[in-house]
Order: sequence, then C-alpha cells, then structure tokens
Amino acid sequence: MQGTVIDAAFWTFVAMFPVVIAAWVGIDLKPDKKIIASFLGISSGMLIALLSYELMEEAFRESGPVLATIGFLLGLAVYQATNYIVNIYGVKRRQSIICGGIGHLTVEQQSERSTGIALVIGAVLDGIPESMTIGMSFLKNPLVSTSIIIAVAIANIPEGMASGAGLRRSGFSRLKILLIWVVVVVICVLSSIFAYLLLEDAPDNLKGVIVGFAGGGVLAMTLQAVVPECYEEIKDWIGILAGVGFIIAFIFTHYLH
Repeated sequence: MQGTVIDAAFWTFVAMFPVVIAAWVGIDLKPDKKIIASFLGISSGMLIALLSYELMEEAFRESGPVLATIGFLLGLAVYQATNYIVNIYGVKRRQSIICGGIGHLTVEQQSERSTGIALVIGAVLDGIPESMTIGMSFLKNPLVSTSIIIAVAIANIPEGMASGAGLRRSGFSRLKILLIWVVVVVICVLSSIFAYLLLEDAPDNLKGVIVGFAGGGVLAMTLQAVVPECYEEIKDWIGILAGVGFIIAFIFTHYLH
C-alpha cells in the first residue's frame, strides 16, 4: 500500500511552509544573532540525525551499501559544485545573520532581481533533496515519517528568520521577502510531486541512489552553511546544541513514524 501524490504534495508543504512563517517573524522581530545561531546549532544536529537514520538507512535498504554510497558521494559533489556557482553570483553565505546572505554583493548586484534569484537558488539547493525524499516516502507507505517532517520543518526555521531580518534591513519590502520564500516552497512541493511521479515505477536501485544523493546534499549543506554560521556566534556551545538537536531527531525517528 502506498500514499498518493496529493499526500506527497501536502506533507512537503507542511514541512517547508514554516520557512515562510520564520521569515515573517524575522521581518517583524529581528531576533538577536545568538538566538538565530542557537536554532542553527539545533538544526545541524537534527539534519545529521535525519540523514543518518532516515536517508542513508533508506538508501541502504533500497539499493545496498555500494549504490547508497555512490549516491551519497554524488550528492556531496553536486551540492559542492552548485554551491560554488551560487557563490560566484554573490550569495556566499545565504543564511547570513548579518544581512540575509547578501552582504558580499556589489552595489550593482544588490538590485532586486539578481538578489532575489540568487537567494531563491540558494534556498532551493537545501529544499529539493528534502522534498524529494518526502515524495519518495509515499511510494511504499501511505504515511510519511513524522521525524522527517519535524526535522525538515525545524531545520528551515533559522534560514527563514535570518533572511527575513537581514533582507528587511537591506531594504526589501515585507511582501517581496515573503514572496521569495513562497516561491521556494512551491518549488519544493513540485520537486516532491515530480519525485513521486517519476520514480513510481523506477527500480529500487535507482531509488536508493537518489535517496543517498539527498543524504549527501543535506550533509554538505549542514557543514557548509549551517555549522559555520552557528559557530561564529556561539562558539563551543554548538556541540551541546547540535547534540540536543540530534537526540530529538533520533527519538522522533525511532518512536514517531
């Protein structure tokens, strides 16, 4: 028994939409840097648990250790390469607490169009692997893992808060910021739908490679974007907060399916 494409779309929306709410909070409250960094620390632990106990375990079950590893390494490589391309266009730290990831742009690059597109690309890099995993989970099960939904939703909160506060300080209107994140959510929902439809009849080996690919992308994103931003503000506390996030996701993974 499996879920439907409607299930995949709905639960991806549930997991991703908190980023829009978080951006709204960031716009209005402009939370302290250490508060956002603390969320990032918890998120890093949850993401590591997510890729360990959900993504890589599933990849192993679907395709075995060799293909799961190949997919994982491909995910790392593709994220690294794509992130490098995004950096060239100005978004070196898209989760930047200081100015929403656009602090390294030149005056010309700070135009509305180029900044919006670069920020959307950066956020989508994080969301697509997670969304595809949610969509694929319904191919064999009518219920999505609660741990995936919670981990993805919580992990998106600091990114939304940081960008909302930073972009607002840099002159973006509230409407434009929220529209950017709504577009990101729509792209992620479409990714989930496409993953469900395109992989419905795909062999298990291919599914395993793709899930492993998602795991590699999530790990690369965690180490390149989340952890450095967190460490800058809270230093050694990152170990404790990441540990808290990890154990929370670990419990969710084993008791809330």
